[in-house]
Amino acid sequence: DTALLATLPITELRCGFAEIIKHTLIADKEMFEKLENNFHKALSLNKELMDELVVNSITIKAEIVSRDEKEEGERRKLNLGHTWGHAIEKITGIPHGEAVSIGLAFTAWLSEKRGLLKSREKERVIELLKNIGLPTSSDVSREAAIEALLRDKKREGNHLHFVMMDGIGKVKVDKITIEKMRECILGANH
Repeated sequence: DTALLATLPITELRCGFAEIIKHTLIADKEMFEKLENNFHKALSLNKELMDELVVNSITIKAEIVSRDEKEEGERRKLNLGHTWGHAIEKITGIPHGEAVSIGLAFTAWLSEKRGLLKSREKERVIELLKNIGLPTSSDVSREAAIEALLRDKKREGNHLHFVMMDGIGKVKVDKITIEKMRECILGANH
């Protein structure tokens, strides 16, 4: 019942939009573009659009989970934005959706740096997050964020399973060494 959304504080709504944006980035370029072109309608909780966005998110998540119930591969895609986001969330205590938004912006930047996302696509991701009213960066020290990453559940030895954007509407799970991640983060102008 999307009418329930009207009872939520704006911060909670925006946090939910971070997850909706995440789902479009994982598997639905057309829905990303629809949200991008209609973010004002989404923020005003247009019933038709909200019904479509919620059903789309639930469908994407359910399809991924049903293909990988034990998170052995495919399901990792649902962690898009969460690796960096969880690090920021642990350090700052900001709401989960705001941290995911920062994680999505960081992932867009990293995906561009690794040649998977075009510069204009990165800008579109960040612009949509900002248009929804979500943060796209944090003043957390890079070293503190790296330390938080070292405690991430997706870490496997000296590697992280990091979900990268392979264009808008498609992702891939990359196994990145902690050292390579540290090198990218510390060498960044982000």
